[in-house]
Amino acid sequence: MTKISGMIKHTLGSRRAQVLLPAVMLAPIFMLLIYLLFETSKLSMSKVREQFALDNGAYSQMSTTSGYLNAVAQVNGPLPYRVMKTLTDILPPKETSGDDSEYTIFDVFYKAGAFPAIGPNHDLGPNGAIANPAPSPQSDNWDFRYYGNKRSGWFKEEPQDSFDEEDTDDEEGGGSSGGGVYVITDKDIADNYFFGATTVGLQRIQDYATIYIRTGSIYASQTYVYDDTVKDSRMFRQSYYLNTRSCRKSECGREAASTLDRFVLETKPFEVPYKQLKFYVTADFQGSTRHSGAYAIDFKNSQIADEKLFQFAYLDGSSRSKLRQLARGITLKQKYTLPANRFNINVTQRYKPYVRNTVSVSCPRSNNNCVWPNPISKYSVKVGP
Repeated sequence: MTKISGMIKHTLGSRRAQVLLPAVMLAPIFMLLIYLLFETSKLSMSKVREQFALDNGAYSQMSTTSGYLNAVAQVNGPLPYRVMKTLTDILPPKETSGDDSEYTIFDVFYKAGAFPAIGPNHDLGPNGAIANPAPSPQSDNWDFRYYGNKRSGWFKEEPQDSFDEEDTDDEEGGGSSGGGVYVITDKDIADNYFFGATTVGLQRIQDYATIYIRTGSIYASQTYVYDDTVKDSRMFRQSYYLNTRSCRKSECGREAASTLDRFVLETKPFEVPYKQLKFYVTADFQGSTRHSGAYAIDFKNSQIADEKLFQFAYLDGSSRSKLRQLARGITLKQKYTLPANRFNINVTQRYKPYVRNTVSVSCPRSNNNCVWPNPISKYSVKVGP
């Protein structure tokens, strides 16, 4: 026994014992520190994951909005203008016209106010608009207008559902949409140049209608996709769920989604009934080269008289107000649940963690309206803290 006691005293009195003993006593502290680092890492990872899910979901949702606005801006002017700009066939003048000017198929429609064109030479005369240079990529204003300020009532954020007096024949009565007439080919050109009904006129009028029918179809398709995607913030919720999987799919991102739901935009199509469309062609008597003057044709008695032809789409007043807020940015805030820890502490209940960001949708215009009346597809999305 004495021997054993001596060995213990010798061991405890050695330098190795002075290091070993504190090490044994500090082992639980080291283990606790490791647990703390591990649990802290779990909290940080959870925070990062939730923040990424919020940012990614917000960007995906608002990218749908900006994409829709850019698509509507395209069908409102650039798309039909670019197609009509290709109609450069020159119309021969009648012998007694005494006019040396050159008119094209483009001019027949443009001078009637059938579609808007880019500036700056809106009223320059024959080929004035078609001669305009393409806007530079840096340009923030393409200056779309109708020739001679025709359809001026439409060139407002909230277009008037009416026709200009100069575009309405007196015998048709009135200038309102109820009795007005929307002329799509210029009478003077048809009266002084060969815009023959059977040779070129009816075919080009059909081409014009086809352009706007397809444009209206594109608008309707884009609107359907947008409405379906942003309904109940579907895009945001799906993205949030896929990036976290820490919540039920039906519950993910509910708080932030409720904010996004208040910024769903609505556009309204401006359409003209076919029975109010009127066009002038040259009476060519089945291909005769003798000019017999212009005569009018309409769709009043046709099978499509009660249908409508798309012209453009615009934002309603509520949506324009929402766009102004979106330009400044809206703040999204989302609470989330922290994972369980080894210390049995309910950190979620105690600290109520949340993530937040600010998302904006904007275009280079002070009122943030680049859809109508001066369309330009330059909406972009920005997500910040």
